[in-house]
Amino acid sequence: MFNLKQSLDAISAKWKYKLEELSTPGIYRMDVAIKIGDDKWRYQFVYIWESKERYYGQPAIYLNSRCGEISAKLNLYNILKESAYGNLSSLTITTDKRADGSDCETIICQAALPVEFITEDMLSKTIFEVANNADIVEEKYFGGDGN
Repeated sequence: MFNLKQSLDAISAKWKYKLEELSTPGIYRMDVAIKIGDDKWRYQFVYIWESKERYYGQPAIYLNSRCGEISAKLNLYNILKESAYGNLSSLTITTDKRADGSDCETIICQAALPVEFITEDMLSKTIFEVANNADIVEEKYFGGDGN
C-alpha cells in the first residue's frame, strides 16, 4: 500500500527539498529547488495531499503550485498555451486567498495521480514537473518568483 508521508520523506531527503506538514494534518508543502543556470536556483512551493475520491471515486494524490493571481492585464490565451508543456500536470484557475485573507482567483499548476497506479518515482517526477511548470508561468507572466 502506498504511504504518502514515507514517500515524501524519501523524495525530500533524496533531492534535499524542504518538506513540512501544514497545520491541517495530511497536507504537505514541499519547497522544490529548480536549477536555472550554472549557479542560479529558484524555489517553488508544491502542496500535496491525498484526495479520497478524486479518481472516479477512488483516492488520488493531488498536487498544486501557485503561479499567480488573475488580473485583466494577463494574456490568458498565452497562459493556456503553456499548459501544452505538461505531461503529468496541467494549468487551471482556482478560487484562492490573498495573504490578507481576501478572496481571489489564481492560476495554478496541478496534477492528480491515482493511488492505485502511483510509485514513489512517479510522484517525485510529478512534484518536479508541477513546480517547474508553475515556476515558468510565474516568471513569464507574473514577473518573477513570488510563490
